[in-house]
Amino acid sequence: MRSRPLPGVLGLHLAAATTHGLTHGLVPVPLSAWQNALVVATTFLGPALGVVLHRRGHRSGLALFSVSMAAAFVLGVALHFVVDSPDHVHAVPAGTWQLPFQVTAVGVALTPALGAIVGVWSLRDDSAGP
Repeated sequence: MRSRPLPGVLGLHLAAATTHGLTHGLVPVPLSAWQNALVVATTFLGPALGVVLHRRGHRSGLALFSVSMAAAFVLGVALHFVVDSPDHVHAVPAGTWQLPFQVTAVGVALTPALGAIVGVWSLRDDSAGP
């Protein structure tokens, strides 16, 4: 069963996202209310709920996990590497927390990409049946 890595991928993703969130507070780079809402929904709640639903036998959990991770990837890449804002990796002022912010920003781009790939892979495997 290819969905076995889901909890591990989720744990890795949540560790990267939580660490990056801590650097947000230490730089500081505050997020607006709408950015916070999107981050909480796509980065934390969606993937976690997806894994819980899947573990309880709901196929929709795989879809929720995959879509949430894909959305977290798009959001993370856009906010940290595309959109010119205080959240962009090059906008963070030099200092103790600049490099940790930048490194963890890469982590919050890579881990949801991995999650989306594993989620879709698991969804396809689940569709193929036993």
